[in-house]
Amino acid sequence: MKSKFQVILALLVIAAFTLTACGGNEATPTTSSDMSDNANNNTAAPTEANTMDENTTEEETTDETMTDEGMMDMSFADYLNPLVQEGDIVSAGSSTVFPLASRMAERLEDEGFAGSITIDSIGSGAGFERFCEAGETDVSNASRPIKDAEVEACGTIGREPIEFRVGTDAIAVVVSAENDFVTELSLEELALVFSTATLWSDVNPDWPAEEILRYAPGTDSGTFDYFNEVVFDEDEAPILNSAGTEFSEDDNILVQGVLGSPYAIGFFGYAYYAENEDAMHILTIDGVEPVRENVDDFSYPLARPLFIYSDASIMQEKPQVASYILYFLTFVNEEIEDVGYFPASEGDLFQAKLSWFDAMELPVSDPLAQSGDIVSAGSSTVFPLASRMAERLEDEGFAGSITIDSIGSGAGFERFCEAGETDVSNASRPIKDAEVEACGTIGREPIEFRVGTDAIAVVVSAENDFVTELSLEELALVFSTATLWSDVNPDWPAEEILRYAPGTDSGTFDYFNEVVFDEDEAPILNSAGTEFSEDDNILVQGVLGSPYAIGFFGYAYYAENEDAMHILTIDGVEPVRENVDDFSYPLARPLFIYSDASIMQEKPQVASYILYFLTFVNEEIEDVGYFPASDNDLAGGLAAWVDAMAQ
Repeated sequence: MKSKFQVILALLVIAAFTLTACGGNEATPTTSSDMSDNANNNTAAPTEANTMDENTTEEETTDETMTDEGMMDMSFADYLNPLVQEGDIVSAGSSTVFPLASRMAERLEDEGFAGSITIDSIGSGAGFERFCEAGETDVSNASRPIKDAEVEACGTIGREPIEFRVGTDAIAVVVSAENDFVTELSLEELALVFSTATLWSDVNPDWPAEEILRYAPGTDSGTFDYFNEVVFDEDEAPILNSAGTEFSEDDNILVQGVLGSPYAIGFFGYAYYAENEDAMHILTIDGVEPVRENVDDFSYPLARPLFIYSDASIMQEKPQVASYILYFLTFVNEEIEDVGYFPASEGDLFQAKLSWFDAMELPVSDPLAQSGDIVSAGSSTVFPLASRMAERLEDEGFAGSITIDSIGSGAGFERFCEAGETDVSNASRPIKDAEVEACGTIGREPIEFRVGTDAIAVVVSAENDFVTELSLEELALVFSTATLWSDVNPDWPAEEILRYAPGTDSGTFDYFNEVVFDEDEAPILNSAGTEFSEDDNILVQGVLGSPYAIGFFGYAYYAENEDAMHILTIDGVEPVRENVDDFSYPLARPLFIYSDASIMQEKPQVASYILYFLTFVNEEIEDVGYFPASDNDLAGGLAAWVDAMAQ
């Protein structure tokens, strides 16, 4: 089973831009020694169990921090790991949120939560009554925002409700699959259907002169409130006075009512339609279908947000409640579409997670509030990815300046560890022991952050019609003693091999040399006529210049030019995602950025940049042309980030 602690750390700590732990014991920065064996031997990351043990140990060093802040005797790791919690969690409210909350509770219990979770489906209004008046629940589920009067009621019992956005719903207006005459309604027609119209023909003369059988949620339901707000401008009288309408807080009763007749119509949360879509039709409203893109941008007029609410004092006094909410926010987007709703945006979830950290009195700050310079240099392979992340951050409003130089991994470490000129070093290989020692001489302890995976692309021009794959032995010949293609394979042309390779400062060179030549640089450096360059674009142009050329570089440069070149299979293994993820492709290798705790603390913009990078890298990396790092790999980097900021 995947380490849930690791995944929670990966997906939640990243939500806290610049989390600064106060006090605590010193943590040891993570360096290449943690991963170099795995990277160099082309093996997978450490086992999940071992990774969890290592990170748990690291996080336990912050126990005193939490205690010093009056946060009981809980470590930050304990809050991130709900499986160490016990005790009861009482939740009630919206029937719309109920299926989603139930799914999250079941998932948590299946994974070993030792406490008890109670979830009652009673409607948003009744849920707020139990939370704000009776004080009986820890979490209130709602399909509408809390009202001012409910906030005031909470205040009278000493509660300050905190809102956590967990998803988006589209109220489904539905008819039975046996209904063959209505496929869409305008908002005006919908108002008629649920108010003064008695027969379907009262709404449209082309429809049957049959009685409209109406099914609607009860008045305690957030679904009722939202429908009433949109369709009747918050005037409840028309729908409450509609003849024969059946109201129920139980959406399953509404579903059965609609299914009972071709002349029935009802509305409820989208999940209940999704469970029964083979037996009913969902209607288009005002010409807009309730599909994801229309729900996301709220062009569908009955789209509405979904929430859970709690209170800081509850979350601090009952750590199982805090863990449950954090778990909910972490994994909700893995479950929500299967339940039948639509994910909240990353921005909305980000704000919800910030609210959690605020409630737990863990200070956070937004990187967009930072200024100052960030200086980064190193790997040409990491350069396109780092550039994309910097551009995204700047596009979102970062007020500082970000400089990224593409000079090769080795040269990048020289600037970081010897000259001390850079804040972040980009690398397509782990840092070497000698480089760590050089960093130490200027008072730096490099911290390693895994940001992705690359497959070194061995490529030929699209005009090459004779080579599609090479063994490692053939690849070694091509980049060493062979002069003609026929020297490698007698069936290939007796034409000169034109070789293009990264320069010796490049991590790509180092890694290729390690795998193909067992770290002996002499064969490739002595190969006749090989053109070396730290600029991968020069290598690309060289390969494209002749059908007899061959080169290697980071996968992203192949991805940019795939129409003009062929990528070769190596040792019978294609460089596709599954083979890169499990390192069966022999030229797969991890990608990193490095920094130092003192830099991150003295220059908060650097800490924010790194955390932003780790947060959003997997949204960008495939488009850039690389492969995502695993959750556990990202978690290791994030644990190192937390440790660095806790010193």
